[in-house]
Amino acid sequence: MSDDGSNVNAETTSKISEGVVLREHSNENLLKFDTHDKYSTTSAMKKLIMKELPPPKTNAPPEPLFNGLLRMGKNPNTPLLFMAFQTPEDSAAAAELLRGMQFRGKKQWREVPVTQRDLQLTHKGASKKRPREEVAAGQSKVSQWEGYSMEEQLTRKKEHCMQVTRVIAPTNVPKEQVFTGIHPSPQQCGYRNHVQLSFGYTESGKPSIGFLKGAMVEGTCAIDSVLEKDIITMHPLAKVVASAVLSVYDEFASPEKGGLEVFDKMKQRGFWRKLQVRHNVLGEVMIDMELDIESIDTTLANLVKERLSSVLQSDTLKEDLRKEYGKDTASVVSAQYHHGTGISTLPPDLPRHTLFGTSTLTEHLSGLQFELSPTSFFQVNTPGMELLLRETVALAELTPSTTLLDLCCGTGTIGITLARYVKRVIGIELVESAVRDAKLNSERNNVNNTTFYCGRVEQLLPDILNALPNEDKKDIVVILDPPRAGVTPTVLKWIRGTPTIRRVVYISCEQKALERDCPALTKPSTKAYRGMPFDVTAAFAVDLFPHTPHVEMVAVLVRREEEEEEEKEKEKEGKENNNTNE
Repeated sequence: MSDDGSNVNAETTSKISEGVVLREHSNENLLKFDTHDKYSTTSAMKKLIMKELPPPKTNAPPEPLFNGLLRMGKNPNTPLLFMAFQTPEDSAAAAELLRGMQFRGKKQWREVPVTQRDLQLTHKGASKKRPREEVAAGQSKVSQWEGYSMEEQLTRKKEHCMQVTRVIAPTNVPKEQVFTGIHPSPQQCGYRNHVQLSFGYTESGKPSIGFLKGAMVEGTCAIDSVLEKDIITMHPLAKVVASAVLSVYDEFASPEKGGLEVFDKMKQRGFWRKLQVRHNVLGEVMIDMELDIESIDTTLANLVKERLSSVLQSDTLKEDLRKEYGKDTASVVSAQYHHGTGISTLPPDLPRHTLFGTSTLTEHLSGLQFELSPTSFFQVNTPGMELLLRETVALAELTPSTTLLDLCCGTGTIGITLARYVKRVIGIELVESAVRDAKLNSERNNVNNTTFYCGRVEQLLPDILNALPNEDKKDIVVILDPPRAGVTPTVLKWIRGTPTIRRVVYISCEQKALERDCPALTKPSTKAYRGMPFDVTAAFAVDLFPHTPHVEMVAVLVRREEEEEEEKEKEKEGKENNNTNE
């Protein structure tokens, strides 16, 4: 955005992507401030503004920092900060606060007139913004589609997957032949075996535990308490455990007992911060708490830990868990904690301290057992994952001579489960604790044809492929189960350039990544992407996340034969000649 010196006073009306009728930005509802800071990003500016706020007078979460804030932007190469608001009144209220801001305690932030060029660029940016996921009225952000019937949810997800198939599959094949359909989740309510809860204050100012309702920059620091409402996606076991832990908070909340508060995101302090609850198919529970344990003296810390251990192992809690789950095996078998402070995201390999029980939880999947650490990734819907694996086996065409490359393998769930169908499995994963768990999982299940490596796929894959015996290079199948960011171009190039990789099974939790990654494998050969291209021959989806817009989609890509490629080239040339003659 730039300043061309011409101010604008016009107001018109339009609809933004969210479907709400709003004014277009004018000099009345678009703010422009010179912060004197050329290098900070938008995120850094948000944090700076939050720090300058006066402390709230009560424990109740404050009103939103900027009512009606639509978006906020700053290019790190310019000191100019832009904020777009829904109404001129919202803009004026925010401007009053921002005028008090200073750069490094010296230079006052200065409001700058909005120009025609500014308005054009902010409108242009707004038109490109993707619409937010539709949320049924009154629903939690962790169950956005609860208000829709399961039939409606599956219809929407099927349409979404069909659209993805149109993007990734060959143009000359009917998409109905490629995408075989969506499989409903075997369990539709309370299916989550893992939840990450936050301590905080509800909108009424009551200390509790639940899910964050919104972003801090909007002042929405309140939580949706899981104790005051039922979350349809969360298993009731987690609610029972959360209630027990909160009872320990109550005991130590008074000043005479220590005055240990829940985390206040605005003040950036509080002893009780987060609670992770994970359970397996037997109802056995592992919890991991984030506590600001170093902020209190050793005597008080020991009292808190002793009380937590007592409550979580009590007969009362065991009875409540068994009643809720319907199995005598339901109980807390592992309780751990780690230290946390501030608002920064903590590294996943932060040391854990065990209150009681084991350091891992044993999950049961497809007749196998998997040891999970608190930071291990494991699908939140166990019955749905078993269904996905069965369908994957049917399409992957694995043989006793196959070498299976399980890239981004996590704790080895997929590779170990499919090991019985192939000659050998090679897994690569970046997270060290996950690789450690994968090796333990292989040993625990007496699976002897697996090898797991820790590191980046693009760095390890070349040497691993070169070291394979020739007989193990003849039939290589790749399983790609990447994080939401997708697969790096280097990995895709190695897959494309390795002719013995005949099939790729891409498991996608984020279909934008699938759409972005597939062309590197399916487009004609180039200098960067050598080797015969792949074709998407089959795809299906499993509704692993009922009551949300998310879906797990699997695409199977098969290496094109040289004769088939020649036929395609001849067909292409024929079409070009016909067009020329016409």
